[in-house]
Amino acid sequence: MNNILKLLCLITFTAQLQGCVATPDNTVLAPTDPLSNNLDGPMAQLQFDTKQLYQRLQKLTNDKSCQQDQECKVLGIGARACGGPDQFIVYSENHTDGKMLAITSERYAKLKKEKQSRLGVAGTCQVLETPVAACQSNKCVILDSGY
Repeated sequence: MNNILKLLCLITFTAQLQGCVATPDNTVLAPTDPLSNNLDGPMAQLQFDTKQLYQRLQKLTNDKSCQQDQECKVLGIGARACGGPDQFIVYSENHTDGKMLAITSERYAKLKKEKQSRLGVAGTCQVLETPVAACQSNKCVILDSGY
């Protein structure tokens, strides 16, 4: 039974990036505070750095104002365990520093891959289809509501 609990805890850990604790008697405890985790120092720093880069990506693409569809672009960010981005963001080409966006996105993907490697994360190897962006009401949006 303890092995089943450990497996469930591992699944929860991987899916939610929250840690579980095994006590000396092999009882598995789930974390009580969703903001806390039991990652070691380097993993905690990696998680923090990844979050900071994601926030920077959001800030870089914050101004989505546009006049035409051609101004709106979609960028795959992050990394799936089997390759490819894990999500997409839309941005206005006229209001985004493309060079800084590319550098930040590359670094973000690298950290996501490193985190997956350290955690031993496996994926379904499903490839996400790149959505289409358009300018609607003078704002770049992703037309496919699945993202």
